[in-house]
Amino acid sequence: MISAAGWITLAILIGTLVAFAWGRLRPDVVALAAVLAVGLTGVVTPAQAFAGFGDPTVVTIAALFVLSAGLERTGVAHRLAGALLRTVGTGEARLLVAFMLLAAVLSAFMNLVAAGAILLPIVLATSRHAGISPSRLLLPMATSCRLGGALTLIGRPSNLVVSGFLVGAGYAPLSFFTFLPIGVAFLIVGIVFMATYGRRLLPVHPSGGFASSGIARQDLQQTYQIPEGLVGVRIGQTSDLVGKTLADTSLSRSFGINVLGLVRGGGRTHVPAPHERLRAGDTLVIEARPEDIARVRASGSVDVEGDPGTTGAMLETEEVGLAEVILAPRSEMVGKSLRELEFRQRYELNVVAFWREGRPHRTWLADLPLGYGDALLVQGPRDRLRRLAEDANFISLDQPPVFRTSRAPVAVLAAVILFLTGATGLVPISLAAVLAAGLVVVGGCIQSEEAFRIVDWPTVVVTGGLLPLGYALHTTGAAAALAGAAVSLGGHSPILSLAALLVATLIVGQAVPSVPTTILMAAVALGTAQALGVHPMPFMITVASVTSMTFAPISHPVNLMIMGPGGYHTRDYVRVGAPLAVLLAATLLAVVLALWRP
Repeated sequence: MISAAGWITLAILIGTLVAFAWGRLRPDVVALAAVLAVGLTGVVTPAQAFAGFGDPTVVTIAALFVLSAGLERTGVAHRLAGALLRTVGTGEARLLVAFMLLAAVLSAFMNLVAAGAILLPIVLATSRHAGISPSRLLLPMATSCRLGGALTLIGRPSNLVVSGFLVGAGYAPLSFFTFLPIGVAFLIVGIVFMATYGRRLLPVHPSGGFASSGIARQDLQQTYQIPEGLVGVRIGQTSDLVGKTLADTSLSRSFGINVLGLVRGGGRTHVPAPHERLRAGDTLVIEARPEDIARVRASGSVDVEGDPGTTGAMLETEEVGLAEVILAPRSEMVGKSLRELEFRQRYELNVVAFWREGRPHRTWLADLPLGYGDALLVQGPRDRLRRLAEDANFISLDQPPVFRTSRAPVAVLAAVILFLTGATGLVPISLAAVLAAGLVVVGGCIQSEEAFRIVDWPTVVVTGGLLPLGYALHTTGAAAALAGAAVSLGGHSPILSLAALLVATLIVGQAVPSVPTTILMAAVALGTAQALGVHPMPFMITVASVTSMTFAPISHPVNLMIMGPGGYHTRDYVRVGAPLAVLLAATLLAVVLALWRP
């Protein structure tokens, strides 16, 4: 019989899964709520409720973010990408295979999201040069980032999580290359599938979803359909706007108008500040729908000056330019509007348009919440555009990154130290990761204050916050109850139970991010193995490996990151990912049964 504490833990588990699947709350908020729930209900002690934040798994994940940033900021990963691409030519099939191999190699030794962020602008530039739609390459690249995480213990947080669970249950930790056979098998199946049948399923978007980096500025304006909504309006002597600041006017809130520039006495202000006070005779360069322009004109506030589209040349001069950026997967700006962020004051740049779900949005931008993978077309002084490219909240598709190449040997040395210590088992992986991260900081690959901004703290909080719930499932008998039901359905067959666990984890993983899925399902996997009286390793390896097979956009930040640039819809992920997931599931079962038969 399940205990009262077990029922409470099950209720907390169900609530947590529903909250993750609902998607309205931040994952780290859900995790902290789980911490409070298990603590306040007495399922675990206060010390146990917060013990997850000091778990070696959590420390290792944070340290790997720092090491990944060192490899990125010193240009090591970019050099590797350039060396490979120079040898493969411009054929679509060759580029697809090359990017999948490169993504897998990078993901085996650095954070998956960092690997995807590095390769995204490279894929876009290569696609433009080869005349290939980026939608033909981005999804295979993102898929391979997740497949490559199965090559090593440090390739993805899920691997570290299940290793920590095994240690907590009194078993030996997984070795650095425990997952290697699965990773190699996954990679072979994934590449063969994508290069053959999968290519038929990949969508073709002529514009690549949105304008690729480095294309002609006129093409960039046409892609975002800027001339259609750009017009100059003049403020008359009797206008009610005279004497008001831009912030005081109702142009944005009431009419959805985006003010991009101001012409006064022959001079031009390309990014007028919100406190700019308007005068009679000023001409505003605005972006708006014809019906909104008609409404503001009818109010007597402005007169239309010239024809729509004739002011497009003002967006680009020697001093002022256009650039495309997308929100980084860990951007702190997700869910906030431009008005909330005070974007114009903060960066002294105009946001001319968004690209979302395959089309541009040019008006009513100020209160539109930003989402993962959104593309922003920004305009302003070129030095400000370069600074924006260096902001961790964005991935620039126009500005070439600036690398600390002189520190590249230090970053390589840190990665080698982690590899050797982890592969030989001479040092626990948590200490090896912290050592490598410390070397990256001390060696000048990144600055010490950067290290704290680089760590994806929501992932750290989610991992540390849910570990106590995972352990509570095990200690209260809740996981054993779930496992007992699964074992009964499987006829007490270890193989059928393993297959059922794989399917259940895959289903949960489509709606719940990978780390929470692993933590919660690992407790069930451990209970299943104990109910069957077999070693838990094959069950734990299966749970961790399933995170490479999920295909829904929400299942992993890398999937979200490419959604805008590739112009993808959810149906594209399902059409390509579902058959691949079936192949990978069969591959996973075959490898696990061959090497770790329960």
